[in-house]
Amino acid sequence: MSNNRASIEAGIVTDDLESLVAFYRDALRFDVEHELSFPQGEVRRLVRDTANLKIYQPAEANGPQRRPPVWHQRSGWAYAALHVDDAAAEVERVRANGGAVITGVTNHRPGASFALIADPEGNVWEILQEDVPS
Repeated sequence: MSNNRASIEAGIVTDDLESLVAFYRDALRFDVEHELSFPQGEVRRLVRDTANLKIYQPAEANGPQRRPPVWHQRSGWAYAALHVDDAAAEVERVRANGGAVITGVTNHRPGASFALIADPEGNVWEILQEDVPS
């Protein structure tokens, strides 16, 4: 990568790879870019515009994870933000595909709104819509 710009690729660990990939494909419109198999497990690399996401299923199941009742009560990496053109449409697709809406679309400053959603496994995303300055 020689475009002199850093990028980030977030990762989610799951025990149900295909179901979680289907959610990100159908609800948040990610495309599967690569399917990788290793002795340690399976990885699906997903892309949407400049957003990158990896979903990993270990070869041996981890079992259910205990999450705090409120997403921000856990220190460390607690959510990721996805910049979109139409937050309301994103939230409706999330709801229709088994995700949860934590906070509906809310205007938080002029030209910007957000929503908080969770995928079916409880991973939290900020859906962020901002007007592009002219």
